[in-house]
Parts: sequence; C-alpha cells; structure tokens
Amino acid sequence: MSSAFPATCFHKLTSRTGRAGLSVRSLCVITLASFLVAACSGDAFAGGNRPRVIEVSNGDDSFSGKLIAKTSDSVCLMDEFGSLKHLPLSSLKSFRVVAAEYNGASTTAFRQKLQKEVPAGYDVATSAHYVVAGTKGRADAYAELFEEIYRQVDTFYSVRGFDTTRPEVPLIAIVFGTQDEFQKYCEKDGMLWTKDLRGYYSLNTNRVALYDDASLLKRPRTASVEEAIVAADRVAGNRSALSRALASVSGQTADTIIHETTHQVGFNIGIHRRIGQTPTWVLEGLATVLEPPGLRTRGKAGSKSGNSTINAERMNWFNSEYEGRRQPGDLAKLIATDDMFKNQTLDAYSLSWAFTWFMTETPARARKFVDYLQTLSERDPLQNYTPEQRLKDFQTAFGDIAKLEVEFIRSLDRVDAK
Repeated sequence: MSSAFPATCFHKLTSRTGRAGLSVRSLCVITLASFLVAACSGDAFAGGNRPRVIEVSNGDDSFSGKLIAKTSDSVCLMDEFGSLKHLPLSSLKSFRVVAAEYNGASTTAFRQKLQKEVPAGYDVATSAHYVVAGTKGRADAYAELFEEIYRQVDTFYSVRGFDTTRPEVPLIAIVFGTQDEFQKYCEKDGMLWTKDLRGYYSLNTNRVALYDDASLLKRPRTASVEEAIVAADRVAGNRSALSRALASVSGQTADTIIHETTHQVGFNIGIHRRIGQTPTWVLEGLATVLEPPGLRTRGKAGSKSGNSTINAERMNWFNSEYEGRRQPGDLAKLIATDDMFKNQTLDAYSLSWAFTWFMTETPARARKFVDYLQTLSERDPLQNYTPEQRLKDFQTAFGDIAKLEVEFIRSLDRVDAK
C-alpha cells in the first residue's frame, strides 16, 4: 500500500515569543525552513537538475541525503541506499550541504551492507538492477528471477506508452530461509507480522522481504508459475535460466516475488511515487494484472499472445464470491477512497484487477490510463487527496464513471478465464 509522510512524523511547530519577539530557537527553525524551501526549488539543484545532498542534525544524530519533500512541520530525505527518513522540522538544529549532486551508493557498497545484515550462511548475489540475499547456494537463482520480473514489468509499461526511468539505486531483496527469520526481520523493520504474511515491499526502505521455507516446495505449484516456466522456455527455445530459477523455488514464493517485485519496480521506474497518496486500487490493480505471465511476456495492449492474460484467481472471485454483493456504484466507491480494501478486502482486489485489466487491454484505453497515472504523479504528494478530488481526476481522465462502469462490466462478462 502507498502512504504519504506517516502521520506520526508530522509535528506542529511551536514558537515561544517574549517581549524581545521570536526566540533564538524559533529563528533557527525559520532559517532551516527557509533553506529547505530553497532546496525544493531550482536554486538548490546543480549539474543537470540533480539535487544536492544535505546533512541535518537534531543534536544527537545526523542524517544526510537528498531532500524528497517538506512541509511546514517535517522533511523527508532519501539516503545513498535509497531509504527514506522522515524527520520533524522542529527537532532539527543544524544543516549543511555536503555534496553538489546526489548519487546513490555503488552496487558493491549495497552488497557489502546487505551481507552484514543477513544471517550467517547467507549469500548475496547481484544482477543488472538487483542485490539479493538468500540462503547458501540459492541467491543467484533468486537474483535471476527478480531481474527477469523487472525486465518484464518494465517492458509492460514501456510498450504501453509509460515513460519509465532507470532506478536511482540498486534494488534490494531478501529471501529468508525460514518463517522465523522473516518474522524477526519484520519486527525489526516495524512491519506488522502475521502468520499468513508471505512477503512485502517497504516504501521506507525500498526493499522486498519474504521467506522461502523448504516445506513450501512440497506444496503443489500454482498454475501461474507453471505457465511462467513454459513461457520462459518458449522464448528461450530451450530450458531457460529463468525456468531453472522458477523451478528452484516454491510456487508460493514465486507468486510472492512476482507480486512484490511489481510493486517495487513500479515505485523505482517512475510509475508511482514513494511519498504521496497513490490510490490503493491503482497499486494493487497493476500488481495483480501483472501476476499472469501472459501480460508480462507479450507486446502492446491488444496484441495476440499464446499465454493467458487473465488472473484466474481474481477473475474467479469476481465472478463467484463478489458477484452476489456487487452493486452499481462500486467502482466509484473503489476510486473515491481505500475503504473497500479495509471492509471487503478480496472484493477490492478482484475489482481492482478487473478494472485495471480492462483499462490496459486496448491501446486507446491504455493511453488514457497513462495520462491518468501522469496526473497522479504530478500531484503535490503532501496534500491530502480527498474523495472528491480522486473522483474528479478519474473522470477527467476516463469520462463519466457510471457509464464507464457499465461498459467495463459488460466487457468482463464476455471474458472467458481459461
């Protein structure tokens, strides 16, 4: 799910005034705020519009990185490893520019950092875009799988007219060998762990974390993983490296990697912003649309493919469990707020998948979807995204939502999920 600055990071500025006017402390805060305003504008950029690196201190600790955004209460910095740090402005006592341009850490630095974090006996492998940790002897296969999913997701967006960019930093993924190790990592990372949690992508750390317990290999493979293996071999003309990588992990693990990597890639190639209030239906709709291999391995919207483009699991829920509850106006509810994900979680996922699939299946609709995502990316990420504004932006892009819902439902009625 997406989030703006976490609410816990917002603190009101409190200034004490006396007969002499503003206190020294208040003046320091104002000066710092003025500098950070400049840091968000053109005069803080150098070398082809690349942001400077600043260092701020609260007196006890120092934090450095490029300024992502600020409010009157807080700032967000991204460090050289791609992690976001949200800091209350009132706690900061000093600042300075430490570099004229922001550059992420090297792949070698990422690898060394990750090797120190993971348990003993873990390997760390690298690929063109990824640094991946896994149990001994398995990291290379995981890295190849993450890299291939990256390539497929990037291609999906590019051929549909999305303006993609290269990630600013290498992408990290950790595949733990046991559920216990994964649980400990979740607790340290501030992630609410449950027994059913298989993995997640963190907006703050920019990492994917999951586990691939050996017991999972004993369970039957999912159809989507089998299709992906066949598709990879068909493209390669023989048993491909991707096929071997998929065969070495459980079906559940492969599904988790595909889903969470789709989130991670989208947030790193310019499709989504890591701060802001991107509607959940957009994030989960795109992630579930890209779960079946047919869409990731074929060309432009509407082109022929030998592989299924339908997410059978979501389609089956849409046509069976959700159908009896579905009401006219549900699409507007999904667009206006994220409440449906809280109250009707699986219904929300299936509806998000179905509508996103509908919008990306033809070139004409895909172009409208690209324009809509551009509108989302250009929003002020720190402004509250009200239900009224969400509906307005949606209808500006796609037209009357009630008419579109009728067309969308009729189109889904004609789809056969094989």
